[in-house]
Amino acid sequence: MTREEFVGQLRRLQPLAEADPAAYRRRVWWWAVLGYAGVLGLLFGSAGLVVLVLLLGFAVGASGLIIKLAAIPAFFAGKVFMSMWVKFEPPTGLRLRRAEAAPLLALLNQQARQLRAPRVHRVLLSGEFNASAVQVPRLGPLGWSRNYVVVGLPLLQALTPEQAAAVVAHELGHLRGGDGRFGAWVYRVGQTWAQLIQQLERQDRQSMFSRFTAWYVPRFEAWSHPLRRTQEFAADAAAARVTSPAAMAAALCALVVRDAALDKQYWDPLAARLAEQAAPPADCFSQLLPVAKTARLEAEEEQRLLREAFEADPDPFSTHPTLGERLQALGQAPAVPAPPAHTAAEAWLGAALPQLTAQLDAQWHTDRREVWEARHAELQRQLQRLRELDARHAAGDALTPDEQWERADLTEDHVGGREALPLFQALIDEPKWRVAACFSLGRVLTNLDDPAGLPWLQEVMDQEPQYVAAGLTIQEAYYLRRGERETVRQLGDAQLRHADQFDEAAAEREAVRPGDLLLAHGLTAEQADALVAQLRRPEYTVAEAWLLRKQVRYFTHKPLYVLVVAPPAAMQPRPLADSHAWVQQLARELELPGETFVVSTGTGKDNAWIEKAARQMPGAALTLH
Repeated sequence: MTREEFVGQLRRLQPLAEADPAAYRRRVWWWAVLGYAGVLGLLFGSAGLVVLVLLLGFAVGASGLIIKLAAIPAFFAGKVFMSMWVKFEPPTGLRLRRAEAAPLLALLNQQARQLRAPRVHRVLLSGEFNASAVQVPRLGPLGWSRNYVVVGLPLLQALTPEQAAAVVAHELGHLRGGDGRFGAWVYRVGQTWAQLIQQLERQDRQSMFSRFTAWYVPRFEAWSHPLRRTQEFAADAAAARVTSPAAMAAALCALVVRDAALDKQYWDPLAARLAEQAAPPADCFSQLLPVAKTARLEAEEEQRLLREAFEADPDPFSTHPTLGERLQALGQAPAVPAPPAHTAAEAWLGAALPQLTAQLDAQWHTDRREVWEARHAELQRQLQRLRELDARHAAGDALTPDEQWERADLTEDHVGGREALPLFQALIDEPKWRVAACFSLGRVLTNLDDPAGLPWLQEVMDQEPQYVAAGLTIQEAYYLRRGERETVRQLGDAQLRHADQFDEAAAEREAVRPGDLLLAHGLTAEQADALVAQLRRPEYTVAEAWLLRKQVRYFTHKPLYVLVVAPPAAMQPRPLADSHAWVQQLARELELPGETFVVSTGTGKDNAWIEKAARQMPGAALTLH
């Protein structure tokens, strides 16, 4: 299912859910049951076939042959079972015990009783600006979950106890019983399948079961999407009942402005220290605590962030409603809450706060030390290189086009985009760097809210498909800052269409297959002569060569070539590994006319049809001798 098809399905289903909620719930229930039936059907169907074959074999007295035949469905059943039986990793964090967080644990127990939510087995403290309730199924998609609540120390330090209580109540609300039992069950089913897909992708498993999930999950997501959005509203309402609508609304607004303030006043300056500080700080969260408690942006900026979040359009791929939708459902207006006089972290962790913070400090330092040190060394190398290039330019040395690009790129990274503009401008007439320089000009100018950048972006996007997604994202942000929401919506639709088209293009360009149509290459005489001159170089040992072009449906202005090469007769036949190494060398070192597959003759039946097509295609042969 493509992204555009998915969005179209959502637009069709949302009215159905609103027109007859009870009937719609029944249909979603059947889709959920289908998922479980698919899992069990694949497993028990193949296992039942094993039993049936064995019984038949013993009945007719051909047990030896039947046992061999039964091995086939048994093997299939085992593959289904193993592909389904993935290990779900639990969330990470410091486990909070009663001696360290008695008020928080008591609050969770009280809220769980009020919401009729299942027991929380573990409460974890993390370093994230977030909170979550996580169910880790012990039996894969069949359930039997262990329940975790994860609370982030930066979040607790930025909220009042009342606001943080509303946040954790919202997370427990996803697991609640009573009137919300069905919605919570659908939410958990969706989360389980999402985790299962992630695990299968991480383990790179391709099986009958993974193919079933690829068909089933997008359809279940589409049908359950309206209910899962409703579940977010229901979780907010549940939290508002056990705390108050005002506390829930204040928490939602605080999440918007406090996160942005913490990024600007703590995390961004910390990242800026990478270039000068060889090792990560040993007290990251200890330094963060006072900042998180008091961090504020300028009042105008806070109001702008809150207004943008409140007025934002819903993301069709997200089950989370916008801030505006959630506040309206709560009957509350957007407002910037004051910083906490007494934070949730202080109230809930009390005397254990310094010790827990120190443990997070040590864990963060250990986890990030290697990456920090490697990044620091790379930044130092870049700064040294920039100083060298600047000194050479100041001394009047002529930099090569590659060096000019390097200097422009490093200047943007380490000095600023505005300072890099004239350096990018100087490269727009260089054939090798024109596309990248034009896009960089457009990106920098547009990010500086200069509309002169838009034509530069569009010029590159019209030529190079790989720049379209980034260009549309830059344009969306620009028009969002200007408040032109209809243009933002149009660009969002364009993003969906391009993403689907790009996926299709990538699929047709990932290989040359027997069903593909190969055409004459269509190069100019000058282009063909340039390729021939390279292929004649003795170190490449190319005796014959042919060039074709694969017919493609997408981005037809970007040809996809197939270069077939043959080694001298004295070197044939050669080991397959040697042929592959030779082809990879040619693909790596030749300046090819565009995206090109390089194929060697004599490498087996898979490529024999390409060689045959090349030899038969008029004009495909390149004259090397």
